Amino acid sequence: MAKVDQSQGGIIIIITLVLAMVLMLIPLPDSLRFLRPEWVLLTLMYWAMALPRRVGVGYAWLVGLFMDVLMGGILGILAFSYALVVYLVLHFHLQLRQFPLWQQALSLMSLILLVHVMTVLMTPIMTGWHAWLPAVVSTLLWPIIYVFLRAVRRTFHVS
Repeated sequence: MAKVDQSQGGIIIIITLVLAMVLMLIPLPDSLRFLRPEWVLLTLMYWAMALPRRVGVGYAWLVGLFMDVLMGGILGILAFSYALVVYLVLHFHLQLRQFPLWQQALSLMSLILLVHVMTVLMTPIMTGWHAWLPAVVSTLLWPIIYVFLRAVRRTFHVS
């Protein structure tokens, strides 16, 4: 019976990541595209913080590689960025889990900004102040995403 719960939990993690990828692919008008939060990265960070033994660096690297292909970017930039961020989340997950949600959001903002800095350095397409807005929007949405994914994890008994 335990094996069924574990495999079901893995499917739930994959489903939430696929939904986050779909949210990243929804077309937005040019005026709003810089307000799109980093859905996939936020979802990865949540699962890495909540289940550090199930979602690791390799998992993040595969998701990042898949996002590189989906977004049509340079292959490997998001894979490396996601793997680095998840490594840092795994390293500090015990501390992050003790923080209140607002402090978690500010801590995770620095990691999201790290991804944006690496992306801007490797592909100088997005320049200007508006390139940093997704990190701010992601930070503001973190408490909502955290509560939603925690409810999903508890409802489907993902462990």
